[in-house]
Amino acid sequence: MGRVFDRPTRWTLNSFQVRLDKAALQARVEIKDGYWYRADNYLQTQIEGGSRKSKAFETALRRVGVLPAGWFIVPGEKASLDAFGNISVGQIRQILSWFDAAEMVAGSMQNMGERGREKRRRGTRTRRGFEYFVAQPGSRVGRGSWKNGRPQNLQPGVYRRTAFGFGSAIEPILIFVTRANYKPRFDFYGVAQRTVDREFKPRLDAALQFELDRLSGAAGPSR
Repeated sequence: MGRVFDRPTRWTLNSFQVRLDKAALQARVEIKDGYWYRADNYLQTQIEGGSRKSKAFETALRRVGVLPAGWFIVPGEKASLDAFGNISVGQIRQILSWFDAAEMVAGSMQNMGERGREKRRRGTRTRRGFEYFVAQPGSRVGRGSWKNGRPQNLQPGVYRRTAFGFGSAIEPILIFVTRANYKPRFDFYGVAQRTVDREFKPRLDAALQFELDRLSGAAGPSR
C-alpha cells in the first residue's frame, strides 16, 4: 500500500485486520468493518476499479442542492490540501458550514447561517472578506457573464471570492465532475496469493516437523 498509493494516511495503512477462526482452521485478511461500510469507502474501488462511492461531504453537499445528483468532487486549483494531497478537513468543514450542510457535532449545529456568512463577507481590519459560491452546470455567474456577445461560463464547482480594495478575485476550490472512475491500483488478491504460494508450504512443513519431533521425544527412545 505504501508503494502503490500516493502518501497513504495512517487510516488507510491500518485498514486491514486478520480474523482467525480456530475451529475451522482458517485465517482471513479483510478490511475492517468501520472502513468497508463508510460512506466514503475507497478501498474496494482501488482493489477492483470502477466508479468510487460518494464521499461523506459530497453526500452532504448533494443533500442541500449544492452538488448535482450523479456528480462528484475533485480538488480545484486553489483548494487547501493536506500533507497527503487530500482536501484539508478544515476547508471541507468551512464549506459545509457555509452552505448550511454541516452535521450536528457534540450537540451543536456547526452551520454558519446568514449572519455568519455576512460577517465573513465584510472581513476585518486584518482579514479580507470572502464568500463561497456555486457555479452549477450550465449556469453563468456574476457580472460579465456575457462578454463580447459570448457567455463566460465557469467550470461547475465551488469558488471563493476574496474582496480587495480595488475589486475581488475568484478562485476554484472544488470542481464538479460527472465521473470518478478508477483503474485497479492495489493488487490485494494477487499479493495474498503470492504470499500464500511463497510462505504456506515451508511454514506447514516446519510445523509438521516440529510436531513429529515433539511426539518422537515424548515416546522416548526406541528399542
